[in-house]
Amino acid sequence: MAGIIQAGERRLLKTLHESAAQTHLSWRGMLVLSSFWFAIAYVMQPLGGNIIPLLVDRFTDPMTIRLGPLAIGADVNTYVSVLDTIGAAFAILWQPAIGAISDNSRGRRRPFIAIGVVGDILFLTLIAFVTSYWALLLVYVLFQVASNTAQGPYQGMLPDQVPSEQRGEASGYYGLMNLLGTIVGFLVVGALLIPTHHLRLAILTLPVVVAIAGALVIFRVPDRRRTAASSQRLGRSVLLSVAIDTRRYRDFAWLMVSRLFFLMAPVAIGTYAFNFIRYTFNYSEGKASLFSSALQATILVFAAVLCMTAGFLAERFGKKRLIAAACVTGAVGSTLLIFAPSLPWILGFGLIVGISLGTFLSVDWAFMTDLIPKAEAGRYMGVSNIATASAGLIARPILGPIIDAFNNNRASAVGYRVMFGIVTGFFLIALLTLQPVREIKVE
Repeated sequence: MAGIIQAGERRLLKTLHESAAQTHLSWRGMLVLSSFWFAIAYVMQPLGGNIIPLLVDRFTDPMTIRLGPLAIGADVNTYVSVLDTIGAAFAILWQPAIGAISDNSRGRRRPFIAIGVVGDILFLTLIAFVTSYWALLLVYVLFQVASNTAQGPYQGMLPDQVPSEQRGEASGYYGLMNLLGTIVGFLVVGALLIPTHHLRLAILTLPVVVAIAGALVIFRVPDRRRTAASSQRLGRSVLLSVAIDTRRYRDFAWLMVSRLFFLMAPVAIGTYAFNFIRYTFNYSEGKASLFSSALQATILVFAAVLCMTAGFLAERFGKKRLIAAACVTGAVGSTLLIFAPSLPWILGFGLIVGISLGTFLSVDWAFMTDLIPKAEAGRYMGVSNIATASAGLIARPILGPIIDAFNNNRASAVGYRVMFGIVTGFFLIALLTLQPVREIKVE
């Protein structure tokens, strides 16, 4: 049986029996399979890093929330935190659930991905035309539901389509497309269109990219259809999708805790970089978008370069040591950002954070796969996605109000310096919680 591209050439919307053999995939097949990761990254990073902060700033004014004798200032960062936290909650709860539902569906992955892609296109288009914070919040929540309806089943396609001996290679393609999508998104949306006052056009590029990548996956990647209904109850499948055996796989559990705290750091920097640069240096929307995109793209370029050295670094130093080094490097970079006096220094110290992130990403996936049972790899990797989404769910509601409380007004930058101090704490907690993890291989 031919690979993805060959199967697609015989007939679009190809469907295979679930017992059909998995055959070797060409590099073209790998690119088609991983193309939706490009779209996910192209949408999510500029949306959260540039578009949402900019729209929230336009739609909101500072206010004071009174809880008895306590008065809490709520400003743009608090509003951003509320919106992003609700979105992250849907990613945590809905994505693994819909993934488990697709596992047990006779139609499998494709119908769910198609529904999610159509929803993505609709709600991303609506974001370009909203005129209030509450309308933005509603449409953004609906977009998160649609997006995770597609993402959950899509992530199940790797074990469906890729032979075990090629899964490491496929993971590399997934990571590459994720980084490329992020960098291209920041360049097109954050550095080109928003600075030239084309915000609506910038937003409308998002559904276009989703439509193209979604069509590639839906029409060109074969689906695997069950001939009989699953014997496992749906409710049990959904519950198991978020459960792990922490006693038996203690090392994996501790690694997830460490991973959670590590990822909270770049999530925080990415979420508040736009507002930090805009209000610290009193830049316009366009200039702030340009430089915040430059900061995040710089971090990601260094991360991408270091990701390419994964095999060599892991073999030479060991996976645990590399992650520990990433934690220390990140703590150094975020500490220096507290005292950065100007934009060039911020970009320079951002490189250190990029080195940290790249070192971490170069071995993170491989270390996780060593620590999970191979027979349940899909479910346990799904749990790892919960740790990824939880980083935003925890970091944003903590940091947004703290930044606004210390800033007291939009012209102050004290709160952002405090945020970098807390980010340093996240890196150090990640280092501490990494210590119980043993570098072993689970069969």
